[in-house]
Amino acid sequence: MRLDPDADRSTFPKRADLPHIAGTPEGAAWFWGGSDELGRLNLLTPQRIAKATQENVRTGDVIPLNLPLDIPSPPFFGRKPFQHRIKSIGKGAFDDEHEINTQSSSQWDGFRHFADPKTGCHYNGVLSDEILNDEDHDVEDQERSRRLGIDAWAKKGIVGRCVFLDVYTWSRKEKPYDPFTSHQITASDLQACAKAQDVSFQTGDILLIRTGWVMRYLSLSDSEKEDRATWDVMQHAYAGLEASEDMKDFLHDSYFAAAACDNANFEAWPPPSLEGSLHASMLPLWGMPVGELWDLEALSVKCRELGRWTFLMTSAPGNVPGGVGSAPNALALF
Repeated sequence: MRLDPDADRSTFPKRADLPHIAGTPEGAAWFWGGSDELGRLNLLTPQRIAKATQENVRTGDVIPLNLPLDIPSPPFFGRKPFQHRIKSIGKGAFDDEHEINTQSSSQWDGFRHFADPKTGCHYNGVLSDEILNDEDHDVEDQERSRRLGIDAWAKKGIVGRCVFLDVYTWSRKEKPYDPFTSHQITASDLQACAKAQDVSFQTGDILLIRTGWVMRYLSLSDSEKEDRATWDVMQHAYAGLEASEDMKDFLHDSYFAAAACDNANFEAWPPPSLEGSLHASMLPLWGMPVGELWDLEALSVKCRELGRWTFLMTSAPGNVPGGVGSAPNALALF
């Protein structure tokens, strides 16, 4: 089955009706061609981008959505900290050098980041064995290993209508929670928040969700940040999206182009299981980009100020051949 990216989601199969195709994982929605590396980003067509621009760019306000590359500091989950060096290349002239784990600050998770735990397949049938360390293989394997690299997204760019759900602000009246607990944000919560903000969803929307995580993290003392960074992965507990069947139906059947949160894991952490996680559905099965650790604090203020929860979003992932993830370099344009 191959879908027309300009068609409306009402013509697309729902998750419950996905056909099972021999040789693909159960639940796979690989609808955009055998060599496709964009997944749901195919929905960001020129027609949709033009429409989103005309309808949403009105005031000229611009809100960046990226944390500094060195926050969280120290990084979580044992990841390498950001390093920045400035080098003199002559009198009055300088270069700088960066070293970064792309999972250590605001990020897109690319399709190489997570495979289907049951089959070992990444999006569109790429196997984990094909994602190779270039230092350990010859030139032919290096070329092969670039399949599903983040550079495919970089060459297209990510631009589209964005819907922002400020769940944390909504929840303070409806069902308060601490972002540093494993609070489960349900699909009905997202729909109720959207209703309270008077927004609806369109095919190919980019979904942003504020859990309050960044605000809570920035309130920690330096010693609390340093202590938390030493914890084992499963010691952490954070609010996020519930990895339920209802949530998977909502995310799949809405045909969002991508989704991102301000927390460290997108879904509530720890997940019930890796097999049942949202990552295991969104990245390898649906080809739906996942964003984490986005800075949505200024966006929350601007949206309340303007009384608007939709805008044009742009993102320019790093053009790294074979890259696994990238800083989003994202902007909200009003």
